[in-house]
Amino acid sequence: MARQGGFYAVRKGRETGIFNTWDECKNQVNGYGGAVFKKFDNYNQAMSFVGHSNNASNHASLGRSGSHHVSRPHSAQKRFHGKNLSPSPYSSLASSSISSLRSANKNAYYSVKSSFPDVESKIFDNWKDCQDYVKHKRGVTFKKFEDQSAAEDFINGVSACDYTLMNIPRDVFESRYKLSSNIIYDKSMNVYCDGSSFGNGTSSSRAGYGAYFEGAPEENISEPLMSGAQTNNRAEIEAVSEALKKIWDNLTNGNDKVKYQIKTDSEYVAKLLNDRYVTYDDKKLKGLPNSDLIIPLVERFVKVKKFYELNKECLKNNGEFQIEWVKGHDGDPGNEMADFLAKSGASRR
Repeated sequence: MARQGGFYAVRKGRETGIFNTWDECKNQVNGYGGAVFKKFDNYNQAMSFVGHSNNASNHASLGRSGSHHVSRPHSAQKRFHGKNLSPSPYSSLASSSISSLRSANKNAYYSVKSSFPDVESKIFDNWKDCQDYVKHKRGVTFKKFEDQSAAEDFINGVSACDYTLMNIPRDVFESRYKLSSNIIYDKSMNVYCDGSSFGNGTSSSRAGYGAYFEGAPEENISEPLMSGAQTNNRAEIEAVSEALKKIWDNLTNGNDKVKYQIKTDSEYVAKLLNDRYVTYDDKKLKGLPNSDLIIPLVERFVKVKKFYELNKECLKNNGEFQIEWVKGHDGDPGNEMADFLAKSGASRR
């Protein structure tokens, strides 16, 4: 389960900012020479430690479940983090006056991507307006771009690298996986994923992962983590990755084409797949901690995502596929079952 509570401030690391779980902080500082970081109980103290000021020369973002990220102006392309589970397409937002583009400076676009209906997705051309808009809002992700099309792609979750990540040309993918439009599939299923580690952080730790396919117990996954450090974070990554692997097999080889919804209490995994990966190139992915698990995770996610985009008419969906974050140990029966399966897997290590 993902650790909760406190503010983890990273002054120097792979990405500078404030995170609300140790796992997220650890991914920025582990193996990074000269990393500077500290935990605070008070948000303002954490911001002071990072060195944030309220002027427009610094960029800050509100993250998932209240986490924060700060980026210096020379890192304009650095990723801004936030909870974003199912954003609305930008094209529909523009027609409803959700976008807010100024004419003063067309060289900077601050794209705000929202997952909640009461917080609109917008694009601004200056940091001050963007900062005022996202202040104290949860469930938003934002990032600076140099052109409008890239800002719109960010809101839409569009990545120019998707087919490269899958190592398959677009025309080949579409010809191979396009379903007949004469058949409509309307079955849906929640898939809860979780990881567990006994003695997490110790030399004797044992980790496992689980995936609970709601209403289809024969599909459930409960396995020990067989490679690398035996941590919660790695187990949570593998849980979603193995669930995606099974989902892909079911979609491409099974008779029923189900609209799956993955749910995880790992904020790191949800952010990575919903938001961050679209701004990462191959070199960045290979340089991430736990890249041995993350690279296949992203590839599997992209395959399922593009399958749903390609076949949205047959599956009665809008073509979107996102990972939904759920709060751990909050009484959700599916999440508790995934936790049980993960612990069962860890016990067999």
